[in-house]
Amino acid sequence: MNFIDRTSLGYTLARRFKQFRGKDAVILCLQESSLMTCLTMAVHLHAWVYPLLYVPVYEPDGMHDLLGAFDQDGEFCPVPNSAATISKSPREMVAILHKQRPTAMKSLHAQKTSYGLPLNKSLLDGRDVLLVGDVITMPLPLIVAHELLKDVTPKSLTAVAGNATPEVAQLVRMSAGDTEILDILSGVVFDENHYFERADEYTPKQKHELTENIATYWQ
Repeated sequence: MNFIDRTSLGYTLARRFKQFRGKDAVILCLQESSLMTCLTMAVHLHAWVYPLLYVPVYEPDGMHDLLGAFDQDGEFCPVPNSAATISKSPREMVAILHKQRPTAMKSLHAQKTSYGLPLNKSLLDGRDVLLVGDVITMPLPLIVAHELLKDVTPKSLTAVAGNATPEVAQLVRMSAGDTEILDILSGVVFDENHYFERADEYTPKQKHELTENIATYWQ
């Protein structure tokens, strides 16, 4: 399914979940690229936006062999049943993580700094949480989000996607009691920007500033 832009998609999703308007909900943005969609939803729902930060971990000699990711706390989240992960001994995994951790920590620090707000996952406790991604073609964001949510107790949990591949769609449905996927991608999967006719109207820096400011706007 193609969309005009991420702003219109965010508005469409907000209308589908208008029951959360003014309920102090938190939109957990699963991907940096989905930020405009999440911000638009937040404006219409009077909600907050919490960016999910992580750094992927790949095979040292194979950039397409994904092992997992370091999350915002520096914890490693493995991809379950990954052939690349299963083929590694515990000692090999420790060595890989030890080597990649310093660079990953620098990247995570830079990501946090760019948003200019403290990312305290306790903010998700007792609130309605919506996991949102516009075009999700990889399971990694949902895996990291699952690990993040292990330490909190949301009032309710909803998972939302504009487009998703069949594999990811299954994970979306397993991630929450209430789910919404506008379309399942089949056949050739394109770059996620392919599904939008227009680019975002704001720069990444502007979107980060909006994310920081929206956390206090409704107070």
